[in-house]
Amino acid sequence: MYFVCTYDHRYTVKLPLQQLRRQNVTFKRLSYEALFRASYLAPASYIFSDFDRLSSTELTAAASVYRKLAAAGAKVMNDPALALCRDDTIRRLYQAGLSDFTCYSPRAGEKPQRFPVFLRTVTGHRGVLSDLLQSQDACDAALQDALSQGYPLHDLVFIEYAAQPHPETGFFQKQSAFFVDGAVVPSNIVNERNWVAKFGEANLATPEQYAQERRQMDEYPYETWVKEVFACLNVDYGRLDFGVVDGRPQAYEVNTNPTLGRSVDHPNPDRAVALRISRDRILGALRALATRPSGRRVYVGGVLTRRGALRRLKRI
Repeated sequence: MYFVCTYDHRYTVKLPLQQLRRQNVTFKRLSYEALFRASYLAPASYIFSDFDRLSSTELTAAASVYRKLAAAGAKVMNDPALALCRDDTIRRLYQAGLSDFTCYSPRAGEKPQRFPVFLRTVTGHRGVLSDLLQSQDACDAALQDALSQGYPLHDLVFIEYAAQPHPETGFFQKQSAFFVDGAVVPSNIVNERNWVAKFGEANLATPEQYAQERRQMDEYPYETWVKEVFACLNVDYGRLDFGVVDGRPQAYEVNTNPTLGRSVDHPNPDRAVALRISRDRILGALRALATRPSGRRVYVGGVLTRRGALRRLKRI
């Protein structure tokens, strides 16, 4: 099985690579730089990822390889040709009724219709560029500030605020769930005092929350919704980050190259068990994707011009 990602972001699957190999599964990382250079690829299962870090030319080339592998009978996941940007993802889920917030593109002259909103980049994982903005004047000022720092207009988007402190703790929570070829695997919940909950703060979670995480490993209340989100976005593998507002889940982001295999050690026994179950289920789902080699390699050469490929590869 091959996990296809950008060269600089191969670290995300380092630990499962080692763990699966101990289970006699050949799990390899394949960079796009190497993919575009290859003439033949091994008959195996392939997971494509990292689409937000590829140019349109590279996405087209990746989609070509995807189709050649699929035509040869290989198991391929995450079609690069169907990859959506962050703002298109938010809009599609809003239009489908799977989230209750939308976004606005300054490059198209769109202005927020509801407040508060915040400004961030469409691509990359750089976080927000502003505080919560309560008016059009505040949006105009935030936009000019971002442009003065060199952020390109086409990469900026205003996103409606869709978060809510947990009613019992008063902290903001980000929940996550992995999706692997139809299998939903809950992940841990993080807590932060700030509304931009990402990595979590120590000592904010309660024993009740850890117990909830453990229970969710047996009966996950968001399983159907997670499946609908991934189906709506045509994504076969990734991690969904979301929050809950007034009892309704709100999808923030789908990451096709999430970090896997973090430590499962934790002083709270419920969280330790939940982390271990989550890790083992993800590994089991990945292991189920592995295919036995047929011995026939798949020709995929010619997806990029030699000059373009060499320019991309000269630093490797």
